[in-house]
Amino acid sequence: MIKVPDFDRIHLAVAGDLMLDTYCTGTVRRQSPEAPVEVLDWENRVDHAGGAANVALNIMGLGGQAKLTGWIGKDSEGSIIRDLLQQNHIAVNGLMELGDYPTTHKTRYLHGSRHLLRVDHESRIQVSEELIARQLDVLGEVLRGCHAVVLQDYEKGYFNPRNIQSILTLCKQYQVPVAVDPKKDQFWLFQGVDLFKPNLKELSEAMGRKLSLEGDDLQMACQETRDRLGCRILMVTLGDQGVAVSDEHGFFRQEGHPRNVVDVCGAGDSVIAAAACALALGLGSADIASLANLCGGLACERSGTHPVTLAQIHESLKQTVS
Repeated sequence: MIKVPDFDRIHLAVAGDLMLDTYCTGTVRRQSPEAPVEVLDWENRVDHAGGAANVALNIMGLGGQAKLTGWIGKDSEGSIIRDLLQQNHIAVNGLMELGDYPTTHKTRYLHGSRHLLRVDHESRIQVSEELIARQLDVLGEVLRGCHAVVLQDYEKGYFNPRNIQSILTLCKQYQVPVAVDPKKDQFWLFQGVDLFKPNLKELSEAMGRKLSLEGDDLQMACQETRDRLGCRILMVTLGDQGVAVSDEHGFFRQEGHPRNVVDVCGAGDSVIAAAACALALGLGSADIASLANLCGGLACERSGTHPVTLAQIHESLKQTVS
């Protein structure tokens, strides 16, 4: 039985790539006469704060307090993200508004729960020394009084080879545990962190080969990765197969929970948010993995990016017992 801790006294910093997730829903009734494509009769638009912002929202949903930093553009999409954060009681003074940078915007078109198309509007920023200095100043302010920090890399430019070591050094100066959700390109640059959480695809890409869940292939890959990174806890998400963990005590797996999977978008954000909250409380690897595994599954039961809440967790556990 998973014991759900009380997170209301913990404060976490979240730093990373911000984006706006837009969901346009409607009904498909016909094919276009102009091309062999379906015509979506548009009915509704819903905006969600995504990327690192969704991690912050998940922390708040679990009862913790989140402070967020990342950059947005001076555009309508950036303004929407700012408004969404304020509506959810997340301070926006850590947002860096850049005039020459369009806010990353992902627009998804859906017929019911069927995903028809995604359109991305994004641009990688050219990071200057001046911007890095400003970035570190803002991050330092966000880190004050926090019990842990999540570094959320979506490879949109917030993290790059020129600043990752400086960011890790700054986190060390503030003596906060560091949890990282990586992507492929900068996978090996996050050295010496407390918790490192790739998914199986990201780990396979970093290792340069497809990893098998059979035999000891995954265990060996996890040990090699943990040794190379020097991280304290390596937690690999395996989709509906649960999670695998490697730490100083060895290797173990936790099976996934049966779910009615609607949409996996945002599940990784829920996992790292739950893991970081548990890390901030000083919980052990097994408890961290159990809570993160549960939250990742719950995030898949709704369409779009939605933070997992304590109410959802307790309801899920109640159903499991009954």
